[in-house]
Amino acid sequence: MEPGPKIEFLEDEPISAFLPYASLIFVCASINIICFANILEHFVFPWLYSATWTYLRAESQERRRRSFTYHHVAVVFMSILFVFAIYPMYLFIIGEGSNLSTAAWRGRRLHITTGDLLLVVAQVYCAYYVFELAFRVKFISAISAAHHIGLLIITQTALVLSVNFAGKHSDATIEFYMCIVWGAFDIVAEIPLHTAMIYWRVRRSGDRRRLMHIAYGCYLWQVLMSAGETGLTIYLLKVSWPRWVLAWRVVTPVVFTLWIATQIYGATLLLKMGNEERRALKSKAALVDDGGPGLEPMTMEEALVMAQNGWGLFWHSGSDPDGSK
Repeated sequence: MEPGPKIEFLEDEPISAFLPYASLIFVCASINIICFANILEHFVFPWLYSATWTYLRAESQERRRRSFTYHHVAVVFMSILFVFAIYPMYLFIIGEGSNLSTAAWRGRRLHITTGDLLLVVAQVYCAYYVFELAFRVKFISAISAAHHIGLLIITQTALVLSVNFAGKHSDATIEFYMCIVWGAFDIVAEIPLHTAMIYWRVRRSGDRRRLMHIAYGCYLWQVLMSAGETGLTIYLLKVSWPRWVLAWRVVTPVVFTLWIATQIYGATLLLKMGNEERRALKSKAALVDDGGPGLEPMTMEEALVMAQNGWGLFWHSGSDPDGSK
């Protein structure tokens, strides 16, 4: 095996023979995500989260209802991508002697390469990000929008350059390599966070100490993953810098900076959530010490009454995890 990271000696080659069908894969993935979200909202949630869903269906809770839905969509589709993509990602990123044309599965009549599987993964991943951009009551923050749009453009550009390969775009393969590395980090980092946000929403009236620990744990996880991803990206760009053309030397660092800035922004919101839960615990303890009743967590029934009376929502402490994306 050649010394150094694989990106240094990765051969330039077309990503997949199925690239002409990439748009069809993207459309099919988008349709499946939309249908799945509707199935969740109309059939699964009313049965699985009866009280929570009744509350979230209130007109004033439309934003939180949608975030509750896309957290579930994210967990399901990212988990599927993780299981489906872990082997081809391994082959492409660090597999010895393997590349995009390496067979990931070989049958009697069907021969599937690593590039074929990663093409599907990339298009499903992009379809989810488009869904996340669109499935909202109001637009996301400017930095998150720039991150999402930049990611979509840079991934699709790498695919387009590979379609017209013929030796003209020698950096298309390494750009796709970086997209896969970032995608792998994103999947591993996001699944626990989306799962925690679902638990937070359903158990909002539960143990504040547990919610505080969850928020701080998610904050630490986000920071560690962002630091690891940043360090690895800087290293990979450094060792492969001579292979990049000028345009990609500018675009790639800019998009990655937006990516990390979005994660840092999300981490600050998680930290804020943990701090507010900690302050609520201290307030409760202080009132109890003074002989007062303490501040009991809001129950779902109380939240429903507040909603009917035109109050806010069960995030009465002020934090909102829906702003973390």
